Amino acid sequence: MRLSIHKETPATVPSTRLVRLFKMVADAEAPRNEGNVNLVFTTDTRIRRLNRQFRGIDRTTDVLSFHLDEPDDADHTFGEIYISVARAARQAVEYGHGRYEEHLRLACHGFLHLFGYDHVKPAQQKKMASREEFFLARLHGAG
Repeated sequence: MRLSIHKETPATVPSTRLVRLFKMVADAEAPRNEGNVNLVFTTDTRIRRLNRQFRGIDRTTDVLSFHLDEPDDADHTFGEIYISVARAARQAVEYGHGRYEEHLRLACHGFLHLFGYDHVKPAQQKKMASREEFFLARLHGAG
């Protein structure tokens, strides 16, 4: 699988670390899948519009994931993840870490959604949070 990073805002993002994180998650969670994943850093306005259009929720959110195609060849688009740059910056302050760390956390969350994880039920939430912590720790050399 391949990750393509797109920026709809002038923000800088930790591209090298995002690609490394994606490879770790994809290799562990979907080793046989092929295709492309687009990671889009966008505005609050755009993510709110997507949230309203596809989820019926008229408010800004931090990250949205869309599984797009079933694998049929290596060039298909498997999914897209949208991260609100402004929301990530606000959450980084709220959580007491840097914005790059928040970009990584949100991207990991989005990747896991693409590979079938959810957090509707408490058990699902616990499992997904555990996988996020695992991959982020590995990225930072603790795992």
